[in-house]
Amino acid sequence: MTRVKFELPADDLARATAFYRDVFGWSAQRLPFDYVLVDASGKPVDVADADGGISPRTEFVRGPVLMIDVSSIDEVARKVVAAGGVLLNDKERVGDFGFSQYVKDSEGSVLCLWESLQG
Repeated sequence: MTRVKFELPADDLARATAFYRDVFGWSAQRLPFDYVLVDASGKPVDVADADGGISPRTEFVRGPVLMIDVSSIDEVARKVVAAGGVLLNDKERVGDFGFSQYVKDSEGSVLCLWESLQG
C-alpha cells in the first residue's frame, strides 16, 4: 500500500507555520534544517508519521506537491521514466529520516518520492 503525504512551499517558514496553525489548528515541528513537519489533527507531530511538511520554495517545489512513500526510490524512479515521466534531481538523503527525489509525471505534475529510513 502506498501512503501519500503533502509538501507546501513557503517563502517564510515561520509565517507559513503560523498560518496553518492559526487557520486550521495544525501542529508543527521545525526540523534541524529548513523544513517543518505538520500534523493536520493538531496532535503533537510524530516525526515518523507526520501528515506532511512545509518547505522552502525551490525550483521544484513551486506549488503544493504530493509526497509518495515508496519502498525503493531507485525502483520507482526507473518506472517513472519508463512511463513517460522525468527525474528532476538525484536521490538525496534527508538527515536521518530518509531519501527524497522529485519527479514529473507524464502530465507535468511535480511529485516527491519518499523512502523512509525508519520502520
